Order: sequence, then C-alpha cells, then structure tokens
Amino acid sequence: MNKNIILRTAAALSISAALLCGSVSCGINELINIPIATYTVEHTDVENYISVSGTVEGSNIVKVTSDLTAKVKTLNVGVGDVVKTGDVLCVFDSSDYQEQYDKLKETADNSQARQDSFHEKNQRALQEARNQKTDLLRKAQRGIDNAVSARDSAYSKYEKLERDVDAAYEKYESETDNAAAAVLYEQYKALYEQYETFGDSLSSYDEAVQSARDAYNDTVKSADAAIQAAQEAIDDEKFSTDNTVQDQLDKLKENIDKCTVKATKDGVITSLSIAEGSFPTTEALMTIEDTSALRINVTINEADILNVKEGQEAVITTTATGEEEFTGKVERVVNIMSGQKMNAYTGEMNGGGYSAEIVIDSDADKLLIGMTAKAKIILDKKENVLAVPYDSIMHNDDDSYSVFIAEKNGDKGYKAKEVKVEKGMETNYLTEIISSELNDGDVILTDVTANGVSDGKIVSIAEPYTDPDENSGE
Repeated sequence: MNKNIILRTAAALSISAALLCGSVSCGINELINIPIATYTVEHTDVENYISVSGTVEGSNIVKVTSDLTAKVKTLNVGVGDVVKTGDVLCVFDSSDYQEQYDKLKETADNSQARQDSFHEKNQRALQEARNQKTDLLRKAQRGIDNAVSARDSAYSKYEKLERDVDAAYEKYESETDNAAAAVLYEQYKALYEQYETFGDSLSSYDEAVQSARDAYNDTVKSADAAIQAAQEAIDDEKFSTDNTVQDQLDKLKENIDKCTVKATKDGVITSLSIAEGSFPTTEALMTIEDTSALRINVTINEADILNVKEGQEAVITTTATGEEEFTGKVERVVNIMSGQKMNAYTGEMNGGGYSAEIVIDSDADKLLIGMTAKAKIILDKKENVLAVPYDSIMHNDDDSYSVFIAEKNGDKGYKAKEVKVEKGMETNYLTEIISSELNDGDVILTDVTANGVSDGKIVSIAEPYTDPDENSGE
C-alpha cells in the first residue's frame, strides 16, 4: 500500500478520535490522552510530481489515404493486424481505369506512328539537303579551280609574249642591214600588237575567277538555307505534339498503381473505415500505429504547464497492468491551449488545457495501444534524504520551523520534545529536512497543531507506521 495514503489515514483517525472523545484540559505536563499519529524518521527518496492521464498510442501514427472512387476489391487486413512496410493492405478494382488506359493508349500509339513517319520524312529531307550541299560545293569548287587554272595559263602566256616582244626588238635594234632590219621590225611590230591584244583580255580571266568564287558563296548560302528549313521542320515537330493525351495516360497509370495500397511503415492497424466490396466514404482508409515505441498524449493544467519540461522522467501505470510501473520521459511540450469551448451566455472560454507527449521506454511489452494510462511527471527528485510529513512541521512566529520528537517518559507515556529544523524540498506529503537534530529511527508527532502539542507536553501516541515490506526484508 502507498505509505502516504496510510499516513494520511492515521492522521485522519487521530483527529476523529479527538472529536469523539472531546478535548482534555491539561497543564503543561498533563497527559494529552488522545493518541497522536506518529512517523518514524528515515532517509528516503522524495519527489515532486504532477498526475496526468491519457491513452497509450503508437509513437508514429500514419493515416493510409486514397483519393480513388473505385470499389474495394480485396481487403487483406483487420483492426489489430500487424503489418510490415510493403505489405498489400487492400486492392481497389482497377478495371475501369485499365479499360480507359488501353483505349487511350491505342489512340496514342496510332498518333505516335504518324508522328514517327512524319519525323522520318523530315530527317530524310535534312540529310538530302546536307548531301546536296556537299555535291554543289564540290562542283562550285571545280569551277573556281578551272577559272584559276585558265587565268594562270593566260598570265603565263602573256609573260612569254612579253619576253618574245623584247627579244624581237633587241634583234631589230642590233641589225645593221637596212633590208633585214625592215623585216625584223615588221616581225617585232606583229608580236607587239599580239602582246597588247592578249593583255587586254587578261581582265576577263580575273573576272572569271571572281565569278566562280561568287558562285561558290551563293551555293553555300542556298544550301545552308535548305538545311535550315529542313531542321526547322524537325524542330517544329515538338510544337505539333499533343501532350494532353500523354498526361491523361500518366494519370490513368498512376490511378492503376494506386489501386494496390501498401503499408508505408511497420505497425498495427488501429482503425479501419473500408469494407470489401464497398466504396470508400472518407479519404482515410485506415490507420497504422508504430508499436516499437509507445507514447501517451496527456493534458496539463494551466497551473502546472510552466513546470513541465522536455526530458523529465515519468512513471506510468494502467488499469490492465495494475500496480506495475513503467518508465518514460517527456519528449514534447505543447505550450498552446487547446480544446477550449466558449460559453454561449458569458462568452468565456472554459475547459481545455495544454498538452505534453510522454514516450514510454522500450521495455513496456505489456502495454497495448488504446489502454487508459495514468502518469506521474517527476518535476523534482532527491534521493536518500531525511524527510518528514509536512503536517509534522510547525511554523513558528519567528518564521522558524520545528518538529516534536516523542521521547519515552518512563511509565507516563511520551513527552514532546521540540527540535528546530530547516526545510529543503517540499513534496505533496514529505518535506526534506536539510539541517536538524533528527536521526533515522526518531519518532515524531504529526498533525501537532490540531492536537495542541507543545514542548514538554506528555502525550499518548499511536503505533508508529512501519512499512511491512521493509520489515519482511523484501
């Protein structure tokens, strides 16, 4: 049994006895005949905590959803079933989606065949334009080569005529015989006329070379224009493609894939909103909760919320597991008021509270999802300290504190001895004593104010409380 409950019960009994028997008027050393509850001083653990409650949940809750309007063909799970990632949970009837997909795919394939044929024609036209450019440029280059060759031959002939003219003139100049000189002069004159006439024709050879080069450049421009036109025809194909059909195919394929619903994580099916052969009425099909780590979502009163911090220890019990305790920690504190309702008459917000999430340690195999749980969030804790019940401490007028030890007084019962103390950490029942003359085993009086206890009073005491577990050696 909880020691605090026993001690409080003993104190209540002593007060009830005083009311039934009536008060006894006595002097400083007269006996207070009403048995006063006592507490045996000992080193113990003290802790401050707040009590909260909630329901055991999985550490991660996943809602399995679907936006399909198809009928559930096969349902492979039920509430409470354990599933693994990748398990098929249910299968929707995909026949309507498949039929639409097949018809649209056939249309798309025919359209694609036409596009492929058109593309092949454009590719051939592009290759022909490139080939034609190569042939035309080869011919144009031959024209340039021929014109250059003819021009070079003409200039060579012109240079030879110039040398012949010079030789004829020198021969004429060196002849001393007048008759012979006259013949040589006529020969020189004929060569010179031929030289001049041929010189006048050289420009036509130069023009022929330039014309050939201009023809080559014109051929390049014309051939490039033909190639560009063919390439643009290919580039324009992407603008003539209708992506709407492909988008519809992709959407139908996605819906067909969605018809097989798989688990995205390990866990337990904790809720189910579909049935085999029916159409879903909500987007959420079922819920999977991760049972590898459990948690409790609890409501925190406004008066306690500022004392609750992440990392604080918690002790959990459930109705199903009785007094067995499980440990956990506060993992998350939500400092936002939720769940409030407005009073329609006053306009005031009532109810609700703040919340926190307690993660239960992994060794809690006996806890199941859905169990109602109570938890103590440990706000502060000290181990192996001297502590006494708070109602055994008297607050004096000088702001000091005292307790009363029940000392043996021969055969006259017990005498109250006042001992000054300093308080440390205060809890729901026990208060830490950080400096005093108290020792383990001392018996102190509780509820001293109600019983009129003072230093030196002879008192009658109730049997000191002793923990039966401690006496049994367990």
